[in-house]
Amino acid sequence: MSKIADYMSAPVLTTTPDSRGHDAVEYMYTHNIGALLVKENEQYVGIITKADWMHKVLRGDGDPSVIKVSTIMTAPILTLEKKDSLAKASDLMKEKKIRHVAVTDKEKIVGMLSIKDLERYYQSTHRRG
Repeated sequence: MSKIADYMSAPVLTTTPDSRGHDAVEYMYTHNIGALLVKENEQYVGIITKADWMHKVLRGDGDPSVIKVSTIMTAPILTLEKKDSLAKASDLMKEKKIRHVAVTDKEKIVGMLSIKDLERYYQSTHRRG
């Protein structure tokens, strides 16, 4: 059974709560990712995704040029252990209607798993044969 550790992305890319949301989204586009963890004083305090930006900012909940990450981010961060199965990750993402989950190793965040990572796994398993 494939584990999250086999498909997760590392290292974790981060932003801060006081950063401008626009800057965080630009950083995501530059790095071709859909989410950043939000870190304050060496603690992870939330997650900001491109979907958060679309739902909370572009729909009129704030000025895109000045809104802070802290206003847009989602907290708490949902996590799974890197030894967990991809099926467990898929179930959690489906249940919570999310596209990203932080990956832990002994309760320390070590990576991210996205819906794209799950797609890559499912495509590779269906190409065999």
